[in-house]
Amino acid sequence: MKWIVSCLIVCSLVAISSDSTWAEEAKLTAGNALTLNMTRQDSQGNVHAISPSSRKAARVYVFVTGECPISRTYFPVLNDLYKSWGKNEGDVELIGIWADVTQSPQDVAQFAKDFSIEFPILLDRDASLGKALKPTTVPEAFVLNHHGEVEYHGRIDDRFLQLGARKPEPSEDTLKLAVDNVVAGLKVVISETKPVGCFYELPPARKPAEAELTFNRDIAPILNANCVVCHREGEVGPFTLTSYMDAAKRARQIARVVDQKLMPPWKAAQTHGEFEGQRTLTDHEIETIKQWAKSDRAEGEAADLPPLPTFASDWALGEPDLVLEMPVDFTVPAGGPDIFQNFVIPYDVPENKLVATVEFKPGDASVVHHSLLFLDNSGRARKLDEKTPEPGYSTFGGPGFAPAGSIGGWSPGKMPRRLPDGLGRMMDKGFDLVMQIHYHPSGKETIDRSKVGIYFVDKPKNEAFAIWTSNFDLDIPAGEANYRAKAVYKLPTDVTMLSCIPHMHLLGQQMTVTAQLPDGTTKQLIDVPQWDFNWQDEYMFAEPFKLPAGTKLEVVARFDNSSENPSNPSTPPQRVTFGEETTDEMLYCFFLVATEDPNMVPLVEGDVLTQEVMRRAAYRLRKGR
Repeated sequence: MKWIVSCLIVCSLVAISSDSTWAEEAKLTAGNALTLNMTRQDSQGNVHAISPSSRKAARVYVFVTGECPISRTYFPVLNDLYKSWGKNEGDVELIGIWADVTQSPQDVAQFAKDFSIEFPILLDRDASLGKALKPTTVPEAFVLNHHGEVEYHGRIDDRFLQLGARKPEPSEDTLKLAVDNVVAGLKVVISETKPVGCFYELPPARKPAEAELTFNRDIAPILNANCVVCHREGEVGPFTLTSYMDAAKRARQIARVVDQKLMPPWKAAQTHGEFEGQRTLTDHEIETIKQWAKSDRAEGEAADLPPLPTFASDWALGEPDLVLEMPVDFTVPAGGPDIFQNFVIPYDVPENKLVATVEFKPGDASVVHHSLLFLDNSGRARKLDEKTPEPGYSTFGGPGFAPAGSIGGWSPGKMPRRLPDGLGRMMDKGFDLVMQIHYHPSGKETIDRSKVGIYFVDKPKNEAFAIWTSNFDLDIPAGEANYRAKAVYKLPTDVTMLSCIPHMHLLGQQMTVTAQLPDGTTKQLIDVPQWDFNWQDEYMFAEPFKLPAGTKLEVVARFDNSSENPSNPSTPPQRVTFGEETTDEMLYCFFLVATEDPNMVPLVEGDVLTQEVMRRAAYRLRKGR
């Protein structure tokens, strides 16, 4: 009885001091979609991505606090749901959102420990999630489908239907029923219920004397969630950002690169929210960093400092099924131009395998910029390797041969994610793996011996394979700052689109890829507004989608061959055509796709290759080769 009285007192006080009208009027209701794209830490330091789309069939966000007695009552219930749903390893993700912004990360972590809370609790200290979902009450649950649409919001179950009255046991598991329906692809019959508990409060406005930005409270959460993955000891970032002084002594530089969108490295237009692992800051986060850099760069209270992120000390997904390593060490010189070195690694698998994902481990992360993993069945890579005295052989752009396939790649900050629905890239027995590594000399001679962990599909269903389109008719006049070119490929059958990889050389400025559907509608697949050869990436769609036969994949690219292009390899500018060398140019876009009918895979691959051979033959004919 005492706790009911406490609840009434707390909730009455909250009701007197709160203004919840904003939440009631502008609430994100069923059918609306979440538009946030950001990362946040939980109370244990782990980083979680919040984005419009997800491979999870259902995402459950529950606003909780340790102060509200009703919220406390539901911690064991949420623990049980978390375990029954597979601890976020299955189709359902459950995350608590701490609604009390006045409590420090240490307070929340200690509370979670004292109350044995097993599910992750995000620290929403700037109330970004609160402002987006607009809860009215603590606890209040929101269920999102994989599109980010709110399918249900309200109470967890019906044991509390009003303050001060509690059933011994619930007669309806409201949240669980809603999640079960979303996972099954069914309509949630009751999409909204009235939550009972304490009012959700927006953070109070600080007094002028308290409005100063501090590293511990305002900057560290942004760096931890977005930057420390690369900027920590032993990783590719040229300096660490794990302490106050790390950030304070280079605050203006950090503000400059985030304001110019150079960091975090992510080249797809930020209007896109459908890519996995998107590394972008919100406008609010960028402005916070800029304002702190202009101030006295206060450190703040120790209690406000969140824990550093935790990272797997070994393989993120557990022991791989196969580990392949460079056969010998490679010496990276202290200086000079970037190096694109290809290492031939024979492998032995008893039969053809489907690869769900790979995890690349740089031998020396301070010099390894990115890696692409090609397959070769022609022996061409071995011959190129034999011609060079050093380990591997050097190329610019491609690997120097027509790959028989690829099993993926790695760039800084990229975490391994399995392809969905039993899909995998084919890794044929008897082939060679060609590990192309982009090295960026760091000013000190070093040794690298990188390796890759390969995870096969446990229950193979279908093959994911590459298609592409290209343009060999590039002829860019010297001084031309706005040269445009196009490449088109028409799908011969229905496909599911999984990812895309734009590719140009140093004159490339912009690439946009659009699907022109047979019914006349269009769908933009990707827009790279400022191409950077040094930050090539594979953009995985968070939600794979189908494109019908007859769809035209149209790639439009822009090149700058003027002296105003700082990446132009020629001074003064020279006429540039298609080619493999540094001073040549390319226009390619690769797509990872799948088909429902496995028999269509060789048909599509054959069609893509035929188109490529015809384009190359026409190019050679024009060049008289």
